[in-house]
Amino acid sequence: MSTRNPLCVAILVLATVAPSVSQARLDKPDEGLTKGGGGPQRILVLDGSNVHNVGELQMHVGNWGAFGSYPGSANPFSEQPSAQWPAGSGVEYLYVAGLWIGALKAGVPAVTTSAYAAEFRPDQSDPLEIVYRTSEGARGGSRAPAPTADDDSDGLTDEDWLNGGDDDGDGRVDEDFAAISKQMFASEYTDYGTASIQIYPNHNPLNLHVRQESYQWEEDRFDDFIGAVFYITNRGNDVLEDMYIGFFADGDAGSRDVDNYFEDDGAALYRNPVVCTDLGPVSLDVAFCYDVDGDEGQTDGYFGIMFLDHPIDPTGENGPNRVGITTYANFSGSASYEDGGDPTNDFERYELMASETIERDATIGRDYRMLMVGGPFKQIPPDCTMKVQTCFVIGARTEGLEINGSAAVLTFEGAWFDQVGDFPKPSGYGGRETRVDGPATVQVDTCAGGPTQPPTVVARGDFIYINNDCGQERTFKEACAISDEDSSKFMTGIGGAETQIFWIVGTAPPPPNMRIDDTAKDGVAIYWDNFSETQPDVKSLAFDFEGYRVFRADNWNRPPGTNAANGPPAELWKLLFQADIVDGLGDDTGLNQYRYEPLTKILPASRKRDMIETMKQYMTEFPNSTPPCPQGVSEEVCDTLFHMAASELGDLENGRQYYRYIDRSIHRGRPYFYAVTAGDYALDSNSRRSLGKIGDPASNFVFIEPGSPSQKDYAYDEEEVYVVPNPATTESMAPWTLSPNNDDPTGIKVEFRNLPADEGTIRIYTLAGDLVEELPFDGRHGQGTIKWDLVSRNGQDVTSGVYLFSIETDTNEAYKRKIGKFVVIR
Repeated sequence: MSTRNPLCVAILVLATVAPSVSQARLDKPDEGLTKGGGGPQRILVLDGSNVHNVGELQMHVGNWGAFGSYPGSANPFSEQPSAQWPAGSGVEYLYVAGLWIGALKAGVPAVTTSAYAAEFRPDQSDPLEIVYRTSEGARGGSRAPAPTADDDSDGLTDEDWLNGGDDDGDGRVDEDFAAISKQMFASEYTDYGTASIQIYPNHNPLNLHVRQESYQWEEDRFDDFIGAVFYITNRGNDVLEDMYIGFFADGDAGSRDVDNYFEDDGAALYRNPVVCTDLGPVSLDVAFCYDVDGDEGQTDGYFGIMFLDHPIDPTGENGPNRVGITTYANFSGSASYEDGGDPTNDFERYELMASETIERDATIGRDYRMLMVGGPFKQIPPDCTMKVQTCFVIGARTEGLEINGSAAVLTFEGAWFDQVGDFPKPSGYGGRETRVDGPATVQVDTCAGGPTQPPTVVARGDFIYINNDCGQERTFKEACAISDEDSSKFMTGIGGAETQIFWIVGTAPPPPNMRIDDTAKDGVAIYWDNFSETQPDVKSLAFDFEGYRVFRADNWNRPPGTNAANGPPAELWKLLFQADIVDGLGDDTGLNQYRYEPLTKILPASRKRDMIETMKQYMTEFPNSTPPCPQGVSEEVCDTLFHMAASELGDLENGRQYYRYIDRSIHRGRPYFYAVTAGDYALDSNSRRSLGKIGDPASNFVFIEPGSPSQKDYAYDEEEVYVVPNPATTESMAPWTLSPNNDDPTGIKVEFRNLPADEGTIRIYTLAGDLVEELPFDGRHGQGTIKWDLVSRNGQDVTSGVYLFSIETDTNEAYKRKIGKFVVIR
């Protein structure tokens, strides 16, 4: 259970400065490791890479308050997942969902929307207003209850939001924010920027600034929802009155490869005041969409949206008296607003949002839109910030929606901690968890004293802790028949814990940084670092690392609506390798035998050692500074040297060690996914260890189609250069054929292998000598394979026949021109 946030929180906006060199450097151990615990990463907004993809519910997230990818539209990200569930299935549940905010501005109704009209927009002239990605364990992202939550040691916590700017005015960028979940996106936008005004000149902006964060987890119990939090600030001069917060959603449920899959949907509202779970009771209030007939079991999900938290007023005078949906409506067809259709202007939108009516469920299969609204919030003065917390959740029919919705609520409600101690007054005892500052007149505990208990007067400058949620606690306890002994699962204000930390759940260690190398002749090499070993559990704060697992996924064919960046379905992942520490659990393989010494191919051993020693000396003399890069090395190599030096100095935060595993059971050219995750151990009440949680491969994967290594000039053999498959037939290309998409319109390929380790060009001709296609290549970095999709330079599929090819390098005469031929049979 949670206590509710106040209506307004004052904010302070400080100047933005450019990042220093040390802050701008990203944590990239070795030569290009990806994922894991580096600093936050900037993501382009429209290239489709801002997708929540570590859980089973995959969804594109925009930085204008919209969620979903508008499947089938002309948007460049329309092929990205749009509430796809399960992940990698190609079955979607959403066209788009968008934030709606309505209020009276100088007495006139105004509504700003994110969908369909994108009246919220980032400042496109500001290079910082993009999407940022991070995860638990990121540098600068520590949060309570960790003792390092004040990352920059300035007496403030999480004051420098993840937005590329210097919000606290200390000359550093994003050095003290809260990194939440295994995948977090952050962005900012407004409704009063130049783009919004130019595109929607008739819109009356509310002058709102929105800071948006969204969260996702990987573990099975927590991977079917996405949390979304909005900090909404009135940046105008008007007091906004009777504000409503809403979500408009166009739910389209079905498989992308089925025509008009969205025409047999339904929309409904699910309300259950008490849901009893093994982790504690919750209350659910969910607006959801679904496929009416379920497509014979293929589309059995109920996709919903919930309010989890927003300001409330128990009296109902300044805000709603509970968190939940106050207006619910659904629409289909193209009827006018008067006849039950979609609202089309601000007056109609606001009228609907403020109607506080609940429409009946839409159970006849059609293409529906729905609107859910919370409010009203009486007054939002200038510079007032209101925090609204929501989530998207999906499950199989009502039972699954209830199970996963409960998991979302419990994750949001997080846990209670003793953050202030008992001075000057005891707190977090006797059910009293909520601080009230004077002057105020309150009832301390209506459960203990009853509704007739005399109120307590709190003087100005004084404060008191009260039991603010005793009524709901009593309802939960009675409805779920919970014993006094088990009541700690949901009771607040016990054990001295007075501070609620939202969105916190004990999970497997964060995944390590990893990279893949397919240039070796004996297989695919997987490299990773020991980042997972250096991170405590976010909830217990215990360093409970146990071991690593390496996974591989085969036989992926890229179903419609999926792509390599978002991974395969869960059933394709297979365990390839595991190693753990020696502690009497698991296989006790130990980790030392898998250690890898990086940079051995890049730097001579003596020079590498000299660089590391120089860095160690600098770090010892100047412990708060980042050592300069040695002359003549790349930024990536410099970072690796830095982490190796820090490791030798015993620096747990920055030091890194590295591991390697070689997969020799591959077929070159076929699509594979590799993942490296970490696991932990659990402790029972007697401090006895057992195997604990294991990270999901969806949290840390790399896609690769292993190619052949390029040939050095001193060992070049032109007879080793060839085309595969040859002949190229439907059957011979089947093992690596993928479903077509916009970037790969055929989904088929042939490969030219063992190319020279130089720059050059492959030219393909008909037997008559007509040029069919030219393919440039660059084998200088070890990659000796180029693929061709059997499409000519004129954009046409080539026909059956015999084709000639020539391979020539640009500069190195040691590589003789290679002439060959291959056959295509359609």
